[in-house]
Amino acid sequence: MNRTIAWYSAAFVFGACSLLGLTLTPAWSNGLEPVVWNSNQKSSAWAEELLGQVVTYQTMAEKNLIPGSFQAYVDQTSKVRELYRSGNRRATYDGVNTLMVMLEARVGGIDAHSAEALWDFCYRVTPDEFHARDRHIRAKGADTVKEHEEFMRNMEERAGMSF
Repeated sequence: MNRTIAWYSAAFVFGACSLLGLTLTPAWSNGLEPVVWNSNQKSSAWAEELLGQVVTYQTMAEKNLIPGSFQAYVDQTSKVRELYRSGNRRATYDGVNTLMVMLEARVGGIDAHSAEALWDFCYRVTPDEFHARDRHIRAKGADTVKEHEEFMRNMEERAGMSF
């Protein structure tokens, strides 16, 4: 009886994973990313995703579907991608925030809709560590950011007391 339940449970898990598009990763595998159970987790290929989105907007502008020039944004996101690939976290942080400032200033004469859409996409795919605090406040609200910061301080304090 227990073997039958175990067998059906395993079949159910594998079937559910395939239907949901999840992959099971063995615990002993090295170098592979963990299984993504949460859609809020950011991709490790965020820099490529961001560059691809900017290139899409540049293509639309070249075809006169939207106004403005996106070449400065392509250059900046290419720079961010290379900085991220090289492991320079501080320069990546600075590069991402420069891109966000460019979007806020509408560099290249881009329209407000395109700038906001790219800003939102950048905030959604880029890991939080590469955004300035004021961007978190703009995206999530001051109260939410303060609650999160207080939670992190409490967790660090508890972790420090546990050793």
